[in-house]
Amino acid sequence: MSSVGSAASSCPACGAPLDPRPALRGVDRLHGTPGEFEVRVCSACGTGRTFPLVGPDELGSLYPAAYNAYSFPAGRLARLLATALYRWHYRRLLRHAPLDVLRRRPPGRLLDVGAGRGDLAAILSEAGWRVTGLEPSAEACDEGRRRGLHMVQGTLADAKLEQDFDAVVFQHSLEHVVEPAEDLGRARELLRPGGSIFVLVPNFGSWQSRRFGDAWFHLDLPRHRSHFTVAGLERLLRTAGFEQVRLSTATTPDGLPNSLQYRRYGRRLFRSGPTLYLTVGLSIVLRPAFALLDRVRGGGDELGASAARSDGG
Repeated sequence: MSSVGSAASSCPACGAPLDPRPALRGVDRLHGTPGEFEVRVCSACGTGRTFPLVGPDELGSLYPAAYNAYSFPAGRLARLLATALYRWHYRRLLRHAPLDVLRRRPPGRLLDVGAGRGDLAAILSEAGWRVTGLEPSAEACDEGRRRGLHMVQGTLADAKLEQDFDAVVFQHSLEHVVEPAEDLGRARELLRPGGSIFVLVPNFGSWQSRRFGDAWFHLDLPRHRSHFTVAGLERLLRTAGFEQVRLSTATTPDGLPNSLQYRRYGRRLFRSGPTLYLTVGLSIVLRPAFALLDRVRGGGDELGASAARSDGG
């Protein structure tokens, strides 16, 4: 992995200098990418950046062929369980901030950045949105097309996309890119004047992040290149040319159970097949208890934001 440009010393959210001393070190507990990785944190907004740095052309090497967002599992039972769980998850997302706005407003054209196999795109399409799924993985794009979705293979930096989208969604994808400010700038150019952007990322400022450190499930080293806080994400959106920024936190069903497994066993115990999806289902049942704990401790492990493209420039 390489060092990349002047970004080495700057915060990916606000541009302030990063502390040269790592706040934490960790390994890839989910997929076993070789090496040790560091997170250096901004003293101004608390956002982190993963080291060693990588270039855009190196990102693909961090994702195994069996990455969960790419394709459905083999086997009838596992596929049925996965389908039921994804539909529950994305329908829930559309009932809560920030994506609840998409359910209440008249549907239009929407760009889903980092669409994976098209789980969110499928639910939004059912609601009447005309969705373009943007995804760098050829396998994931093929899966989305088999489901009847409009998929474009590529990234915001290289894909040919029409402009004047009514909405752009980064659903757990902005933390994966090399320079989030650049991707938000490109997204802004694709939006019509007054169009909306929606961002969901792990909440690096959450009590779970502080409590579990390098064993926090949503740290996901080395694939998560940036680690956002409330202050950092708001600053990033405003600097990128967005206004009417609204932020909130929520509780994911898998964050706390998997962090506990990472802390105790150093890995996720169930990684594939029906057993994985049954344990995820159990986490969903227990989610209200996790959410109550998050409220007591000061905020959930997922950070959401909505904003509008500013009229200027």
